[in-house]
Amino acid sequence: MAKIFTIGFSGKKPDDFMDILNATQISCVWDIRLWRTSRFVPFYSGTNLAAALGDRYEYHPEFAPSTEILAGYKDGRITWPDYERMYRELLAARHPTAGLKLADLDRICLLCTEKSALQCHRRLAAEYIAGQFPEVEIVYL
Repeated sequence: MAKIFTIGFSGKKPDDFMDILNATQISCVWDIRLWRTSRFVPFYSGTNLAAALGDRYEYHPEFAPSTEILAGYKDGRITWPDYERMYRELLAARHPTAGLKLADLDRICLLCTEKSALQCHRRLAAEYIAGQFPEVEIVYL
């Protein structure tokens, strides 16, 4: 059985973040954020993460929410249940797992900002992947 992981970096010091990735033997971090910048902790900006992780970092915008969905949720025009529905519909339309094999997914880690996966699109993305590949187990870090 393949395992995919999810992690949010909010509240994590860069050294702790790297320790978690190494301890869980993450093969590749998939950055699925729409906006890959971090004002408060520049380490988590996409270019800096790519430099720190090397070939263990990939940007996967096909799993990012649309600007409309994310901005609507952030400014309160879209509720979390509506966000979930809209994001799931977006994934269904995009088919982001097309062409992937189970071996491509083992020990990847979906990265986003939110501390908890409960109200974060990385949980929904992981559930989508597991729906396409029933042999996948999701682990929330």
